[in-house]
Parts: sequence; C-alpha cells; structure tokens
Amino acid sequence: MRLLKTMLLVLLVSVAAVKPAAGEALGPYDLLVIAPHSDDEAIGCTGVILRAVAKGERVGVVVVTAGDGFPKAAAAASNKPVEALMARDFLDLAALRQRHTLAAMPELGVAAADVLFLGYPDGGLTAIYGATDDRPYRQPYTGKTETYGIVASDYHSRLHGGPAPYRKASVVDDLTEIIRDGRPRAIYVTNEVDTHPDHAALFWFVRDAAAAARFHGPLTTFVVHGREPIEEPSLRIVLTEAELRRKRATIEIYQAGVSPVHDRLAEEYARQEERFWRVRLPTRVEP
Repeated sequence: MRLLKTMLLVLLVSVAAVKPAAGEALGPYDLLVIAPHSDDEAIGCTGVILRAVAKGERVGVVVVTAGDGFPKAAAAASNKPVEALMARDFLDLAALRQRHTLAAMPELGVAAADVLFLGYPDGGLTAIYGATDDRPYRQPYTGKTETYGIVASDYHSRLHGGPAPYRKASVVDDLTEIIRDGRPRAIYVTNEVDTHPDHAALFWFVRDAAAAARFHGPLTTFVVHGREPIEEPSLRIVLTEAELRRKRATIEIYQAGVSPVHDRLAEEYARQEERFWRVRLPTRVEP
C-alpha cells in the first residue's frame, strides 16, 4: 500500500505544481543540502532535514546532476535491454528522477519551491572539474552539453533565461550564487572520500563555491558509498523509530519505476545512524 501511494505521488507531480515563479528569491535557508543525484539527500540527511523542519527552519535541497547517466536504471524504466537504449530513454530517466525528488522532499517537509535542480551530467562531474580546456563536456548518453530540466527547469535557465554549458566555471558559479543568495547557516554535501566519482567531485565544487561566496558557517559532509573518513565523525544523529520509518518510506519513493534495479534501496540505505564530518574551508580559492 505504501509503495502504491509513493508511485502515485510520483506520477501526480505536474510541471505547474513544481515550477517556481520566475525571479523568486532564494532562501534565506537555515540548512542547505547539496546532493549529487536524486536520492542522496534522503540517504544522507533525512534525520538532519526532519529535525530542522521540526524546529521551523527553512531547508533548501540542491540536486546537481540530471540523473541521466545510469544505463541499468534507464533500461528498467524503459523496459528495454541496455544495448537498445537511446538518448530519449536517458532523458525519460532524468524526468523520472526529478519526479522522485519532487515527491520525496515534501514527505520530509521541504517545499517544492526550495528544491533546485542544476541539470549537470550524471557521471560527468569529475571530468568537468578536471578539464584543462574550455570545451563543454558532452554527456555520452544524452549528447547534451548544457544544463536542462524536464519536469522542473534547471536553475541556470530559470534564473538567467538560458542554460549553462557543462564547464567547471558554470558549476562553481551556479553553486556560488545559490550559497551567496540563499545565505544558508549550514551546508551539507557528500565527502570527497566517497567512492562514487560524482560524490567526491561535488565536494570539490561545493568547497570552491562556499569559499568564493565567503560562506562562514559549518560545511558538513557525509558518505553514501565506500569507506568513511578515518577521523571520528563530528556529528552523529541516531534516528528515532518514527524518523527511521519516514526515512525508509522516503527512500522507497526513489524505487518507483526502476524495478528491479533499486528494489533494495531503502533496505540498504535507510540506516538509523547518520554520521557527518565537518571540514575547513580554504582561506582563498585558487584561480
């Protein structure tokens, strides 16, 4: 019954319901969670989000990639073999993953208007961060070279009237603007030791953007994949049984439409303890 409800939530999200008004001001946010993909914010920070909302705080969630780089999920969503996938199937997966987040975050008390999608390429953040020339990165599955949104507009198009090219400066500039204008008191992002390349690279982007925005609050990190840092966590949150049930139910939303690829997502990632590591920001950003 719960799965049926979450699937209906996903299917009923409409563009009109989730597209923020043009020119709407960002923040101010008490808490800003910056996730590489749709689902990482729920996996890593459900407890943090629930407790912030319970205190009446405003939470912003930024999803940096479009979720368009996972062939097994695209095959499951389109009911095709991987070798038969086309660009349209990956774009449909990106739309589904946006719907997942837009259905999941209100379950945690985050307003749809406070969910921002940047639309950068899934699987491409490491290459973009390390690029040595100015050519935009080309996403191999979609062929895209600039940001986009399907269910909800990408951040750059919404704020600036057009997409941003897949370049390092674009990612840093978008994140810097969100941090500067959103004025969060605290930022959460994936740690650079996370073994997923997008997760590690996103930390580098956020570190640079936070420094450029002169952010002075705590920058707190979490790990989704792989071993955690050798240091003891700076913060541990043990979810109550009620919070744990909400975390499991929220993660289940991300399972809809991609069976059997994500059938065990909630079972594997709805952990009762959430652990975090705070990091120091650089005093200046290298050119």
